[in-house]
Amino acid sequence: MTDTALLIPTAIALGALHSFAPDHLAAVSVFVSRKPSWRNALGLGARWGMGHSLTVVVVGGMLALSGLQLPERFETTAERAVGIVLVLLGIFAISRAQKLHGHWHEHEGTRHWHLHSHRSSDAHGHDHGALMGIGMLHGLAGTGALVVALPVAIAGSRAGALIFLAAFGLGTILSMSLFSAAAGWLLSATTTLSRNVHRGAIVLAGLLSVGVGVWWMVAGGR
Repeated sequence: MTDTALLIPTAIALGALHSFAPDHLAAVSVFVSRKPSWRNALGLGARWGMGHSLTVVVVGGMLALSGLQLPERFETTAERAVGIVLVLLGIFAISRAQKLHGHWHEHEGTRHWHLHSHRSSDAHGHDHGALMGIGMLHGLAGTGALVVALPVAIAGSRAGALIFLAAFGLGTILSMSLFSAAAGWLLSATTTLSRNVHRGAIVLAGLLSVGVGVWWMVAGGR
């Protein structure tokens, strides 16, 4: 009981820290910038975390129970795939930023800057689904091998490994949800300033995504 009581908070804390990997933050930030609000961003972060955790729990659980390991080539391929996805997301974000248009709107004596972009009405749902898929891909790449190996080393048993993985996933979901909500709140604040400020924030998110993606593509080739 004592070991389990210590294992769960440890796993939650490690999962929370793991969610702050640069490639994770880059992908989520690009999606948050598409429709910045803390409520929408909270859901986006949760979806990414759910996708990431699903892969870690399912694949990690299978490996922990079977004692098998993923081939090194598989991890390399996943890292390159993450890099390609991040580069594409960044390019799309930068392109979308150039299409923003806006106007001043007066409401109850206060002037606000409202920005608009050409988006379909169902794009919101697509964002959530796409981000969950990207989270699943992230679960296979990079430090995924360490995440899979760590539970057995810490827990010393297959049951403990599964508990660790589940708690790790919970920490990832909670942490990314909170980060995304904060990012959505900050980005929404830029929409009340000017088109250039908001556009600059989106371009920055896109450039970071491209930069991290290129790094992953190079790292995956080593």
